[in-house]
Amino acid sequence: MVLVLSLMMLLALTGLVMAFLAASALEPQISRNMADSARARYLAETGIEIGFNLLVNTSDASQSFTPALAGATGTAPWVTLINTGTLANVTTGGAAAETTFAGTYTVSVRNDSQAGDPTLTGQSNAGETLTSDTNKIVIMRSTGTFNGATKIIEVVVKRQPLPPFPGAVNMPGFQSDTFINKTSFTIDGRDHSCSSNCDVQSNWVLSGGASKYGIATNTGTQTNIGRTYEANVESAVTGSSSKLASITGQNQTGSGTTTGVNTIAPDASLNPTILQQYLEAVKTFPGTTILQSTQACPMQLTGNATPSNTPTLTNGCTGANGVNQTLNLGSRTDPRLVYFRGDTDPTSLFTGLTLNSGIKGAGILVIEDGDVRNLGNFTWDGVVIVTGHYVGAGFMSGSSTTVRGAFVSSELEASEASGYEFYLDGSATNFLVESSQQMLDLVQLTRGTHMLTNWREY
Repeated sequence: MVLVLSLMMLLALTGLVMAFLAASALEPQISRNMADSARARYLAETGIEIGFNLLVNTSDASQSFTPALAGATGTAPWVTLINTGTLANVTTGGAAAETTFAGTYTVSVRNDSQAGDPTLTGQSNAGETLTSDTNKIVIMRSTGTFNGATKIIEVVVKRQPLPPFPGAVNMPGFQSDTFINKTSFTIDGRDHSCSSNCDVQSNWVLSGGASKYGIATNTGTQTNIGRTYEANVESAVTGSSSKLASITGQNQTGSGTTTGVNTIAPDASLNPTILQQYLEAVKTFPGTTILQSTQACPMQLTGNATPSNTPTLTNGCTGANGVNQTLNLGSRTDPRLVYFRGDTDPTSLFTGLTLNSGIKGAGILVIEDGDVRNLGNFTWDGVVIVTGHYVGAGFMSGSSTTVRGAFVSSELEASEASGYEFYLDGSATNFLVESSQQMLDLVQLTRGTHMLTNWREY
């Protein structure tokens, strides 16, 4: 009997040991599978990041993603963006390797043209087709593979397109009060471009592209003075042949280009609503950082003797409210979105941003609710937008200003009692704003105007 019990116990123990050994043998495999799956996910994430960069740099004349959709069909709506060694449908400066010794990833893209896509994107897809993007939204998929494990990530990629800029200088707001005391300056709506050494102004030449107005205004009548926005601007230069000759652009009364009042014109394509809708959308993007300027602590940028795109940002305050830091204003190879917001000041005396010596940058510069005043040397490639309540742009004595792209000053108050939307001092040493589609296209490649949403994993 004892022998039988001993044998039974031995068999039971043997079974337990065998089960333990079997489980122990499975644990490394389970651990390996989990590690492989994690690695595949990392690869898929890498594909999303690189694919996003490629889409940021993919655009056409309408600021759409259409070039990335070439070749899509009803049975194969996904178009390869990155595969194992081949970059398709996107023109960039070079293709990053997407195959590594530790796995691979592939990235593809399709348009949001399917019936259920509005639920995913939150936007209408009316008019969207497999190969034509009109709403500036596409869906991107990245598949990471490692040692037999696969992970798929899908995201929605959105672009916020620029509003139209019908002039080199644009005053689309509810006031267009203008003071120009300098007799020789350059406001040029003809299209300019540059191929090399573009810090040298003489290398910017006429491109032959479509011209815009020298100065574009809102349509209609400025209510607090009872005359049109157009006439209000024209009054600042009428009577001076030198001032009139300093403004060049599209002829509003005929074909071709002209100088003077016939290239100061109203245009409905840009108005306060369109501009503010653009800015409200941009504010929601995760890449947008808003720098707060207050009446107690107004912001100033100060560069160097040699113009710098990393000037010092200060606000004259100390302690918790103090700001003293370097600010990256971008470059033509790395355009940035730089956004300042100030205080609403009905006295129109608040300067939200002062520009001191030696400053340059590229991308989109926004100053909202507060004047901007240039006291030094300021160069910007892209778009400068001054907008909000009781605002204006002042180019003061001794200042030098160069903007290649478009300049906007948009007043949202219809009853501002004092102040100018555009002020050019007679003692400013230089003032130049010229239209450049090349720089507007550059601005559209700013990461800050693109967003990833609706992250899904499979």
